[in-house]
Amino acid sequence: MLSEKKIRPGAKKLDLPMLEAPETVRIKFCKIGNLQFISHLDLQRTFHRVLVRAAIPMWYTKGFNPHAKLVFGVPLSVGTESMCEMADLKIERKISLEEIKNRLNSHLTDEMYVLEAYYPSTKFADIAYADYTITLKSPRINEETEKKAAALFSSPIIMKKKSKSGEKDVDITTFIKKISFNASAGQMTINTILSAGSTENLNPEYIVTAIKENGLFGSDADTDSYRIMRNRVYDKYLIEFK
Repeated sequence: MLSEKKIRPGAKKLDLPMLEAPETVRIKFCKIGNLQFISHLDLQRTFHRVLVRAAIPMWYTKGFNPHAKLVFGVPLSVGTESMCEMADLKIERKISLEEIKNRLNSHLTDEMYVLEAYYPSTKFADIAYADYTITLKSPRINEETEKKAAALFSSPIIMKKKSKSGEKDVDITTFIKKISFNASAGQMTINTILSAGSTENLNPEYIVTAIKENGLFGSDADTDSYRIMRNRVYDKYLIEFK
């Protein structure tokens, strides 16, 4: 049962005035740390529970089985962190954007919290690319590794890629818009922009796998590790998506 202590007096959603028509609000949030390992389905379930507990005045469909209108942006792969996750929800009562943010954050954690709430002017279908930072750590990495990695990605890299119709061999470099490498003793940082649209997309794990398969990293599970962070997403013109 929802605890009354977690909602300020007078802040119950039924105390808020009705809107003339439902409005769409976009929630931008982060998903980092241990929460990188929860699936997209688990994220959907968790977020819906948080919306209910925070008494956000969501609009529900009519009929026998009403449900809240909640749509997420580009799904995040398990094992990838992000500072630019987005979800659209419909509200039916008047409430400020700051209040929505504050209510949600009071029920979230340091590993998943709302960065911003705003009225969107774009559609998730317009997302075409995503910006990632991949950090590899290994005692084997040095400045020479940077040169070898740059040379590797300057030519086609054929890998098996999963699709709705099954696995097929593809050149993953065709999905890479930009990529750069910066290595020093024990660590290499990769900054890359990858296809992330509904028809063309590349999981950043393919970048790590290509480097592993070419012997530049990942031979020792006790000493080698990596981290993937999604920083922002773009439209087809490489304009940051809002």
